[in-house]
Amino acid sequence: MLTRRDFLRLAVLTAAAGPLSACKKGPKKREINFFNWSNYIADDTLPKFTQETGIAVNYDMYSDEGEMFSKLKAGVQGYDLIVGTDYMIPKLKALQVIDEIPHGELKNLGNVAPRFQNPTFDPGLRFTVPYLWGTTGIGYNKAKFPKAPASWRDLWDPKYAGKMSALDNTRDGIGCALLMLGLPSDAKDPKQLQAARDALLAQKKLLKHYSSSTYIDELVSGEVWLAQGWSGDVLQASKDNKLIEYAIPKEGSFIWVDNLCLIRGSEHREETVALVDYLLRADVAAGIAQAKRYASPNAKAIPLLDAALQKDPRVFPTPDIESRLTFYPLLDPETDDLWNRTWQEVKVM
Repeated sequence: MLTRRDFLRLAVLTAAAGPLSACKKGPKKREINFFNWSNYIADDTLPKFTQETGIAVNYDMYSDEGEMFSKLKAGVQGYDLIVGTDYMIPKLKALQVIDEIPHGELKNLGNVAPRFQNPTFDPGLRFTVPYLWGTTGIGYNKAKFPKAPASWRDLWDPKYAGKMSALDNTRDGIGCALLMLGLPSDAKDPKQLQAARDALLAQKKLLKHYSSSTYIDELVSGEVWLAQGWSGDVLQASKDNKLIEYAIPKEGSFIWVDNLCLIRGSEHREETVALVDYLLRADVAAGIAQAKRYASPNAKAIPLLDAALQKDPRVFPTPDIESRLTFYPLLDPETDDLWNRTWQEVKVM
């Protein structure tokens, strides 16, 4: 059985065989070049699609969304379909790299739950199709923390120096620091961003590292006891180590929605739309959510999930938990640039 690290190694190999193949001369293949987060689809999803349709899928992966955006901004060509988090959608639209969704060609689009059909980041789902959603919180080892960590400040506790990990992600890094400090989650004031930066620099000395991928394995192995992480990742770790648990801090945190986006200029649009419609099928969406432990925005998929997963508040937050959650704020370009500069200062100092 492949370990997650083996899976990430495969990402490098598929990257070499993926978008680059679209640049080769010759007859057009029935294929799709799909760029997605690492470890973010069920093992059998794409093989079954190929078996049903005869369309091959070259699956390329990233572990940081900035990496994906930088590739597209630099003009890397060949991708047909990408997954982008809600706050990235305005940036992708501004870059003019994503196309409108052909609603009339998606017979399964009506499976999307009403709460996800008109999001602020993309009213009317003009450019996006919801894929999975989840939350940002703290993964922890119950052997070291019989009582769940209650605050983001637990990730600043010097008692656990070297045994903590934080996400390598601008929005979660700065956003959660702002929440901990009681500052607005969409802070625009440079002084507030400086306060978040100073807090993060103090934390950085205590961390094992910043990671948006390996922290799953490290929670399982015990190398890390506390990790800022994403809900499904932590719950995947808990399948391999029953001592791993997940908590939302009292200061609150973020809900996010990851979305399928069509890349402008794709040479495989018909095939890509077929894949999007396939991913919208209730049974397919349920299989992905069941395997990855993230919540599905597909209303017809929910009844197909295991009863325990449907009722798990770590996956589908209760109203009490959801009252502490907010969607990532949509930042104007100037503020977004300020956040990115602040995060880079944290990373290099």
